[in-house]
Amino acid sequence: MTTGYQIAQTALEAYKCDGGYIWGQMGATWTAAKQANLKKNYEADPEGMKNYKSSVQYGSQWIGHRVWDCAGLCRWAAKENGIAIHSGSNLIWKYDLSSKGAFTKGMDLPVGALVFCGNDQNKSHVGVYTGDNIVTEASSPRVGVIQSALDCGKWKYWGLIKNVGYDFTPVPQPEPEKKHKTIKKGSTGPDVVECQQDLIQLGYDVGRTGADGIYGQKTEDAVRAFQKASGLTADGICGPRTWDALDAAISNPEPKEDLYTVTVRHLTLKDAEEIVAKYGGSMEKE
Repeated sequence: MTTGYQIAQTALEAYKCDGGYIWGQMGATWTAAKQANLKKNYEADPEGMKNYKSSVQYGSQWIGHRVWDCAGLCRWAAKENGIAIHSGSNLIWKYDLSSKGAFTKGMDLPVGALVFCGNDQNKSHVGVYTGDNIVTEASSPRVGVIQSALDCGKWKYWGLIKNVGYDFTPVPQPEPEKKHKTIKKGSTGPDVVECQQDLIQLGYDVGRTGADGIYGQKTEDAVRAFQKASGLTADGICGPRTWDALDAAISNPEPKEDLYTVTVRHLTLKDAEEIVAKYGGSMEKE
């Protein structure tokens, strides 16, 4: 018999691989072509495709990653272990559970149980309880597959999948494999902060607000300058090759030479911007 432990182990694989979130997906690898097609379809019919709005907005960060939505993660974890359940948290709640009820803080759930957000009429979100007070969930297109506390307050209901055997053996919780997301102008979040911190450490200017987690023009200019200095295509996008170069530069810094600051006056705006983009630094109007 399939066990809740097996379902929990499988769900954790989505977390370990730095899984992303795209509405309607169940573990496929997301591609640039899929993202472009999704955007095209959404723009053609935003009302009919309203569930995909956030996936269009944030989906490009998951290119190259496997992706799920919340019910898709649970359905995939069950399917990988020979159990078929419905797509959609409400349908799972209605048809696929052998027992279910309201969750109260302090309740001891078996590993592999499903937990739900929402109310009596609508179960808006679902995750997999993987033990040690941890729920593994495909949270949203903005953050992807994450882990949250069972007793954090948002989980209101629990359910046990039909034809699954449950016990209380906790699954060892893994650290996700460290993978940087591709980021570019307009991106935000912790990967942008790390990129900015690396650039600052290497002597590049990312703007007066420093490592603020916002990939603006100054960060793009700094990335271009670093890429050019590293022999990479200077497109201003921090993808896998640029991340590898940043990691290598931080891990194996070149011996430092005496550095000098040069002030060049009477430049046009264009010339000043080109110098700053190439060498870093700042400029001000005379």
